[in-house]
Amino acid sequence: MYKIFSNTLFLGKEVVYLPTCHSTNDIASDLLARNRPEGALVITDDQTAGRGQRGNTWHSEPGQNLTFSVLFRPTFVVPSRPFSLHLFVSLALHDWLTQLGLTSAKVKWPNDLYLGERKLGGILIENTLKGARMAGSVVGIGLNIHQTKFGSLRATSLALEMENPPALAAGLESMLLCLERRYLQLKQGREAQLWQTYQAVLLGKGELRRYEDERGVFEGVLQEVLPNGQAVIVDGQRQSRAYHHGEVTWRF
Repeated sequence: MYKIFSNTLFLGKEVVYLPTCHSTNDIASDLLARNRPEGALVITDDQTAGRGQRGNTWHSEPGQNLTFSVLFRPTFVVPSRPFSLHLFVSLALHDWLTQLGLTSAKVKWPNDLYLGERKLGGILIENTLKGARMAGSVVGIGLNIHQTKFGSLRATSLALEMENPPALAAGLESMLLCLERRYLQLKQGREAQLWQTYQAVLLGKGELRRYEDERGVFEGVLQEVLPNGQAVIVDGQRQSRAYHHGEVTWRF
């Protein structure tokens, strides 16, 4: 059971806890439509139809991990540059992992958290527009905390990476504090500073890696992520290729 979080300014002041639900993002989207306050939190122990990016599914062992969604109203964000929301969320989760002493934490463009070469969790952000304005955003987060068995060899959890992983409620509260801090930085117009930090924590940045696009598998170096969310990869012929999410795949 999760209670209202007292140490934050506005995140988690309204908590909807569901022992089981199909998707916390769907529930949070309904709260957004019903004009619930910014910072409202939907969390479940068992998400039966969790979604990842581009329709992928997110599987989580019931009661072992953090699966939740937070409602934001980032009306100050320019709709043509929604990736700035990924910016603050990714950095907040990276901050949280660093606080836990996990110095191998990296952000895998565009929406995953990695420890070394293994995936710890993911982010799904769904935005709502009102005319030409950003009306609201639902930030869905799934992080593997206590689960130790996975169907994928490339998945990991805090329980597999550290001796004493935090309890779910305590971990969530410290994570919300990180999310709140980075969100307020974005709201205060410090996006340039956030971009600089984001580039520094990207998985594979400046490293020769294997990728695959519509032309096939190739080797390249991730140079940067542009403000529009495109990843710039320089291939073996020193040609820059810019990709939106879904146009290129990592080949580990």
